[in-house]
Amino acid sequence: RALNPPHIVPTPPGDPQPNPPDMPDAIHFPDIQFSPAAELRTIVRSVKRWLAEHPQGTVAILAPRNKKGFDVAQALRREGIPYVELLNSATATRRTAGVLANILQHLANPTDSRQLATLFHDWKEDVWEEEAWNPLLTEAERALKGLDRPEEYLWPRPGFDWLETAEMEALPDVRALLDEFRQVVQVWQAAAVLPIDQLLLRLGQDLFTRPADLALTHKFAVVLRQLAREHPDWRLPQFIEALNEIARNQRRFIGFEEEDLGFEPPPGTVTVATMHRAKGLEWDRVYLMGVNNYNFPSGQPQDTYFSEKWFVRDSLNLEAEALAQLAALETGADYVEGEATHNARLELVKERLRLLYVGITRARQELVVTWNTGRQVMDKPPNQPAIPWIALQNWWAERQD
Repeated sequence: RALNPPHIVPTPPGDPQPNPPDMPDAIHFPDIQFSPAAELRTIVRSVKRWLAEHPQGTVAILAPRNKKGFDVAQALRREGIPYVELLNSATATRRTAGVLANILQHLANPTDSRQLATLFHDWKEDVWEEEAWNPLLTEAERALKGLDRPEEYLWPRPGFDWLETAEMEALPDVRALLDEFRQVVQVWQAAAVLPIDQLLLRLGQDLFTRPADLALTHKFAVVLRQLAREHPDWRLPQFIEALNEIARNQRRFIGFEEEDLGFEPPPGTVTVATMHRAKGLEWDRVYLMGVNNYNFPSGQPQDTYFSEKWFVRDSLNLEAEALAQLAALETGADYVEGEATHNARLELVKERLRLLYVGITRARQELVVTWNTGRQVMDKPPNQPAIPWIALQNWWAERQD
């Protein structure tokens, strides 16, 4: 059984932490078949209205997985809605990792002019949107993207300096800026022979001024140094991927932002979190999204499982099957294909049901629970509402009647 009946009794009169008032109208299971995009738009519009009416209230959008949480954060940013994240890593942490990965990407492939332009953008990111800087920076970035031979700019031979062409002579301010950038990149390229941790620290000194960014660079350097010890054959592409996993929010990394170190739900600001990260926290209003039979399966024939890939034969859980084969080799027991996948499904069902309980109980006053049909892949049928969602909606409708 995934859940045992909890021992819950009302608080007695005079308790310093009384039960919240009974507000049946504040619980919503909208009977709407959303696409993922429509669900996201609907929730963002709803939370925007709610914040306007409750500027001192606390609100959270809880996603079933980190990738969806990242999509929510992007949608809120586009709408200008203030938010904080409780995902694998904070926005500032991902940004710093991404900038460092971009430089390493250039060092691994220094003849890519578009990557060089990206590097230039990162170098001047802090002033890019300033009115006095933007036209100059945009023109310089455009020039870098159009480079046919970056080596004639970065390490020119006598008589072949791209900055001395007629086109660049006509843009003295851009030419001066790109000359400064060239000197910086030459230093970075010369530093590429350093061990990976020392290289990162050198790059951080040139790129960052915020203490948090410098401290993050040091943490990244420590992590990559350990990876270099564990994988002595690793070169720049492997270290780039390790940083990109943090930048893409695929790897848990605790930085130095407030949402990384400790958290108290801020009023008037949306908290974006996974249901896992929401444990122990509460908000006045909570949105639970994506409560379908993919994110919350129940072991039914129509359910699909994110631990199984659609292109694998018989929908086998390859990790579970591999572990079962190893165990059979060790113990001499018979291996039966599919048993491990079945058992892994049941464990996932239990874990996800417990997680849904956590999400529901994060709401102090108001709760909205939605589901979506999921992303369509090949002949995969659309997702359906999770069975717990159906059961809760039916129970709630009967109670309202």
